[in-house]
Amino acid sequence: MTSPIFHETPARDSVLLSFDGRVLEVFGYVDDARYHLWERPRLEFRPGRSRRASIVTRHGRRHTIPYDAHLLPGLQALAARLAESVAETPES
Repeated sequence: MTSPIFHETPARDSVLLSFDGRVLEVFGYVDDARYHLWERPRLEFRPGRSRRASIVTRHGRRHTIPYDAHLLPGLQALAARLAESVAETPES
């Protein structure tokens, strides 16, 4: 496994996503949430008028948050880093 790289990006003024290489965290919106790599989280994006980013785990847990269009590149970079780390993590 590569060394953890801290990555954080806002989804909008009131929502921040943070990834430290092991845990994806969501701050703001309604409440905080944490997803460990063991849960194999992934980010999915729904574009359009009501843009949403969804964090989906291997067990079907889903957390959906709105995002601002101009912040999508930062969210996509975080999603790529997350996917890379999940791929490097052995399944248990």
